[in-house]
Amino acid sequence: MVLEIIELENGELAIRNADSDAEPMIKVNFSAELKDKLSEHYLDVARVMLTAGIHMVAESGLDLDDNDEPEPEPTLH
Repeated sequence: MVLEIIELENGELAIRNADSDAEPMIKVNFSAELKDKLSEHYLDVARVMLTAGIHMVAESGLDLDDNDEPEPEPTLH
């Protein structure tokens, strides 16, 4: 599964499966006050938060892929 960080029409940043237009898995939203204080840096803060979430899920070993097909075994040469 390939994940992507996107900006939604309402200004929220989110993570979703890059191969689908399905509902985002995670959304990050800032209050107007914090967004004003952070200025353009709110995008960087949101990306760091979302990236940390992606890494944590990847390290947990959870299989979030909807595909029920078994993963192919690696080939050793």
